[in-house]
Amino acid sequence: MRSGDVSAALPAPADPPPALAPALAPAPDDAALLAAFLDGDDRAFESIYQRYRDPVTSYAWRMLQRREVAEEVATEVFCRIVRGACRPGGSLRSYLFTVTHRLCLDRLRRRSIADRAWRLIRVTPGPAPDSPEADALADEDRRRLERAIARLPESHRATVLLFYGQELPSKEVAEILGLEDHQVRSQLSYARRRLRALLTEGEEP
Repeated sequence: MRSGDVSAALPAPADPPPALAPALAPAPDDAALLAAFLDGDDRAFESIYQRYRDPVTSYAWRMLQRREVAEEVATEVFCRIVRGACRPGGSLRSYLFTVTHRLCLDRLRRRSIADRAWRLIRVTPGPAPDSPEADALADEDRRRLERAIARLPESHRATVLLFYGQELPSKEVAEILGLEDHQVRSQLSYARRRLRALLTEGEEP
């Protein structure tokens, strides 16, 4: 595959952005697929892309809150594989989320302070409620949670998204974020306390 054909070779991303769902567990054949692609088998790349496209795009979209930018990030992540730049020392899944996270941080740094103040993290709705009243309450709960997550520091928000949103183990989250496992657990503990405090603000005793 020629380098000039990289973007065109990628299938169209999901539209609208994929729901927040955990990435699949690393498949035993991930390493074999990557090796096969690096040896010239384009079908192996297609399998990798179809497996990880939605989790990667979903994470980027919820970090950046702009679909088009999230899709650019996802494209860049997979382009690195196409260019042969992907030589993970660990699992392919960890490599993909590490690159995604770093690209998201790079784009966040380019934003103005005012723009950052308005970002919200979207939370995937649960099953449809049984009544309009329950629907209204669920929507309000979701909005409150979105506002609370948006007020977390970026580092803690990333930890929450990877650990709870993608259901990655704390050690893998630590690897992706360049932290120690105990630091991830500390951030999760702080985030839970902070979210509880934010969600109970204004409630009558």
